[in-house]
Amino acid sequence: MQSLPISASGWTAKGRQTLPAGLQKLSKDLDRLVGSGKFKLLDWDGRCVFFTSALFPIECIYCRQTVLLLDVQDRAVSVLGGVPNSSKGEAWRAVAEDASQALEQCASASSFSNAQLHGRRGDFASRTVGFGYGNGRLKPQNFCISGKTNRTAVQTLLQNQSIRRICGFQSNLFNSFNHKNCRESREMIRDVCERQPELRVNFSHSPFAALTFNLGPQSWSPPHMDAENTASGWCADTALGNYDPDKGGQLVLWDLGLVIRFPPGATILFPSALITHSTLPIQAHETRYAILQFSAGALFRWRDNGFQSDKDFLAHASAEQLKEWASKRARRGKLALQKFSRWADICRGDWKGQARTDAGLDELSDLTDLDISESDVTSLTKPMCKKRSRRT
Repeated sequence: MQSLPISASGWTAKGRQTLPAGLQKLSKDLDRLVGSGKFKLLDWDGRCVFFTSALFPIECIYCRQTVLLLDVQDRAVSVLGGVPNSSKGEAWRAVAEDASQALEQCASASSFSNAQLHGRRGDFASRTVGFGYGNGRLKPQNFCISGKTNRTAVQTLLQNQSIRRICGFQSNLFNSFNHKNCRESREMIRDVCERQPELRVNFSHSPFAALTFNLGPQSWSPPHMDAENTASGWCADTALGNYDPDKGGQLVLWDLGLVIRFPPGATILFPSALITHSTLPIQAHETRYAILQFSAGALFRWRDNGFQSDKDFLAHASAEQLKEWASKRARRGKLALQKFSRWADICRGDWKGQARTDAGLDELSDLTDLDISESDVTSLTKPMCKKRSRRT
C-alpha cells in the first residue's frame, strides 16, 4: 500500500491521469478484462482463494461470508462483507429489495438537471447528503439539495429502516476490520460538529460524514478515483437492484488487478481515494442502485489545522508551528498506513490492534512490522474464523 498515491498532506490522494487507451478499451468487457491476463476474477462465492496480482500480492481470506484483501505488509486493504450474520438468505434479500424500491421511488419523485444525470462517475442520477469540505468551500458545509420535493424524497430515504440497516452494517464492517481509522473518523466528525453545530450527520455515531445514493436506473461507473476522500479511510459500497452479477455489475480494482463479483445486497469497503475502480455495465433490461458512505479527507486536514484552512494556518503560524506542521505532513501518510488492521492481530482476536498501540508501533513511520511465522498464522486462523463469524 505504501506505493499508492497519497498526497503531500497525507489526508487525500493524488489524482491519476486516465488509463492507457489499451486498458480503456477493456473497461466495459468482463471477458476481455479477465482474458487480458492482467486481471483475475474473484468469484465471490465464499471459497478460500489466493491471488497474486501484477502490482500487489493479495491474499483473500474467507470467514463465513467475509473476505479480506491483504497487502504484503499484512494490512487489510479491503473487506468483502457479505451480509450480517443475523440476516441470512431471504431475510437479507427482503432488506435489499425494500431498499432498492425506496431508491427507485426517490428517483421517481425527484427532478434532476442534465448535468446531474451525466457526471464523471457515470450516467445516472444520485443524491449526496451529510457534510464535506473542499471544492471551494470556505469551511465544512452541509451538502445542499435544491427543491422541497427533492429534499423530502431524500429525507424519506434516510428514515427507511432497510437503508438504515444497510448503513449500520457498513459502519460495523468499518469498525471491525479497520478499527483505528474508523475510530479516528468518528473523532473527526465529533470534533468538527462540536465546532459547527449546524452540520448534519446522517446517523448517530456514524464514522462517515457523507452518504451518496446512486439512484440509477443503471448505476455503473467508468474507471475513476475518489481522490478527495480520506486516503486512510474506506468507502462503503452496497450494491442494490435487479441484475445478474455474473453478467454485469462487477467491481474492478484496477491497481490490484481484481474483478470482483458484486451481487445485489452485498457490501464492499475499500480505499476509494487510493485505488482506481469501476463497475461493469449491466444488461439493458436490468436495474442497479448503490448506497455509498465516505468522508472527505479535507475535513481531517481542517481539524488538524486547528479548524482552519491551510492558507489561514500558514498566514498566522509561528516558525515553530510551521516546522511541526511540515513534519506532520511528511510522516502522516506512513503513519496512516500503520493504522490499518493487520491480519495477524485479527487472528489473535486483537481486532482493535491494541497490542500494536501499546507497543508504540502506531507512531512508527518506518513500516516496522511484528514478526509472525507462517505456522503461527495457520494455527491462529481456525479459532479466529469461528469467533469472527459471530461478529459478522
